[in-house]
Parts: sequence; C-alpha cells; structure tokens
Amino acid sequence: MCGRYTLYHDEEDLTSLFELDAFPLVRRYNVAPTQVAPVVHAVGGTRERIDARWGLLPHWVKDPGTFKTLLFNARAETAAEKPSFRDAMKRSRCAVPASGFYEWAKRDGSKQPHHIVRRDGAPMILAGLYSLHREAGPTFTILTTSPNARVSELHDRMPVILPPEDLARWLDPEITDPTTLEELLRPVASDVIDVYPVGKAVGNARVDGPELVEPLR
Repeated sequence: MCGRYTLYHDEEDLTSLFELDAFPLVRRYNVAPTQVAPVVHAVGGTRERIDARWGLLPHWVKDPGTFKTLLFNARAETAAEKPSFRDAMKRSRCAVPASGFYEWAKRDGSKQPHHIVRRDGAPMILAGLYSLHREAGPTFTILTTSPNARVSELHDRMPVILPPEDLARWLDPEITDPTTLEELLRPVASDVIDVYPVGKAVGNARVDGPELVEPLR
C-alpha cells in the first residue's frame, strides 16, 4: 500500500532524472489521495509532466459523481486483468515522482509512521497508471507489489520503485503487452532504501511541511 508520499527534491534533480526541459514544482511533504500532484508520461516520443488527481477514474466511467471507489493504489500482479486498470496498463502508464513514501507500523497498540527514502538521496520513480477522463481530467494510481525484507517489517505491500534505467521502457507507448513489463514490477532491493520513524502529525492530510520528514528523536 502507498497512501502518502513526499516530493521535495530540487527541480534540477527532477528535470535531469526525467529528461524534461523543466519541472516546475511546489515542494510537498504529505501528498494524500484526492490531491493533485505531478506525473510524467510519454506522448509519442516526448515525455510530458502533467498535474493529475491521485485516485484513478477509469475513462469509461460515464458519471464521475457515481464512481465512489478511490483507486489510489493498484496491485501490480493483477492490474492488467482488472477492468479499472487494464486499459491503462496497455496504453497509459506513467511515472510518479517522489522523494519518499510513508508507511505505518503497529507498535504497542498504536500506529507509528515511517518515511522511506532512497539511500543514495536521489528521487524515487514510482510506477503509476493514469487516465484522461473527458469530464474529470487526468487522474492516476500508484502500482504496489509485495514488500522487500525491510518494508515487510512495516506493511505487506509497497509501491513499485523503478530504477532510472527502466523508466524509458515503462513509459514507452509502443509497448502495449503488459506481460512484457512484469519483470519491472518487483520490489526494490532492501539495500536501496532507508527507513526511519517520523512524528504522527503526518497522519493529518491537512498538515504539510518539512518538519514531517524530520527523524523522530
């Protein structure tokens, strides 16, 4: 599961990683479902940054007001088969830029949030799917997979974190057979990430500031 994430890297880091001309950004420390955040997709041979609402609305939904399911995550193992995601797996894959993500672990009867980041300090590339709905506009979801050994101490799912060398393949609109991408949807190795506890204020989606990612003393 991935229900909160961060995006606070410098614009230059994101511009370079995603090979874009620019990456305008407002730093975020508590991105939550239903909020709008940037994603990157490919149109023809060109990558594009767009703002989208987190919570995929399938393009075939006639009345967005009647679709009550908040699809902020999709299981990577079954997304190609599910009606809500299978079209996007074929034709509308995207990358979700992130600096890290949060997971909560049960500790002594309460839930302790943790921030998970790349050990090398680089931004994360989360595998996502997007939909362009004629009324609601762009929306997206984050693909999840089984956890690596480190994240399994906190939760039974984690987002798919793509290495930079696999980004072009994931975004390639010419690839329409999801089975050829299955090897990309595995959990990242435990030694790629760092995990540390943070304060519980992150549980409130209205709170957003750099203090949320400070390690808990």
